[in-house]
Amino acid sequence: MPRPGSAWAAALLLLALALGPCGCSEITFELPDNAKQCFYEDITQGTKCTLEFQVITGGHYDVDCRLEDPDGMVLYKEMKKQYDSFTFTASRNGTYKFCFSNEFSTFTHKTVYFDFQVGEDPPLFPSENRVSALTQMESACVSIHEALKSVIDYQTHFRLREAQGRSRAEDLNTRVAYWSSMDTKQEAKHFEDLRESHSDKDLSELKEEKEKEEKGTEDVSQEDLEEEVFFKFVILHAEDDTHEALRVQEMLQNQFDIKPGIIFAEMPCGRQHLKNLDDAVNGSAWTIFLLTENFLRDSWCNFQFYTSLMNSVNREHKYNSVIPMRPLNNPLPRDRTPFALQTINALEEKSCGFCKQVEKIFQDSVYEKQKAIWRNSKNVIDA
Repeated sequence: MPRPGSAWAAALLLLALALGPCGCSEITFELPDNAKQCFYEDITQGTKCTLEFQVITGGHYDVDCRLEDPDGMVLYKEMKKQYDSFTFTASRNGTYKFCFSNEFSTFTHKTVYFDFQVGEDPPLFPSENRVSALTQMESACVSIHEALKSVIDYQTHFRLREAQGRSRAEDLNTRVAYWSSMDTKQEAKHFEDLRESHSDKDLSELKEEKEKEEKGTEDVSQEDLEEEVFFKFVILHAEDDTHEALRVQEMLQNQFDIKPGIIFAEMPCGRQHLKNLDDAVNGSAWTIFLLTENFLRDSWCNFQFYTSLMNSVNREHKYNSVIPMRPLNNPLPRDRTPFALQTINALEEKSCGFCKQVEKIFQDSVYEKQKAIWRNSKNVIDA
């Protein structure tokens, strides 16, 4: 009998092998209890490599990982890690070995995903490294190519999250099924005791109280739905720029009276990032991108931008709703800004015309128009 999860694990393995680019090993495999699995890769000296892994199912979702060079020198070693990433440059030619160990576990097997990238991707255009500059069309193609690679990385990440969540849900479902069967017996015994010790009138009163409690819960849920807010702006930012995003939010709300606004870090916890991103973009009139030095280092920021930009193209009422902004602290220089962003006029907080820019962009008439469209779309979905 196959172990639970082996079907989707095999599917992930086939998908990883199909999507894996040249010079990249991307595999999902099962690691039995008290077992060790090693992999080998021939690498040329000076090649930059990255090992990334994540435990999807089993026990406490942890595993031991060890990476050695051809001489047996340990380059990386971690014990009982759920996920990690390690980048190194090969010091010599030869076969490098990396192993995953579940030897500390005596009865739980694990499902492990790893991505071992060797070297850099070849240039999109054979003449990309030429002395002359790329044409505007070639630059646009390079930007789109990089964005699509980022999308593929995030798709893989969320597939792993979905597989991990499914495993936990199935385990929880089994536990709940056992618990509910026991709880049903206890509840039946409880009502039987009530029937013996109370009159029919007492039982009817208990039933009415229970119905009132259930009705009260439904009323609260309905009120929560009615109080859902359509924001004037949402600020999408790198994780390290949360404080700067809060400062910009406070400035726009207090100095320019642009309320209400929200930053991405304030979106509800416990939900998938993609769900929060969709709600943030579609639940606000303007999407502000905080262009800082951290923007280029955060692949999630790049994914947010291209997703929001495509949303503004596909939805007519979202046209011109993406607003890049260079804040006072740690701004991203114009010459290092991605090509797709250079085509959009950015808010420059340091410029003398910043106040006029803000007044020109954040107009109440545009906000009310988008708010009406948002309400109509929600009414259609609810209906």
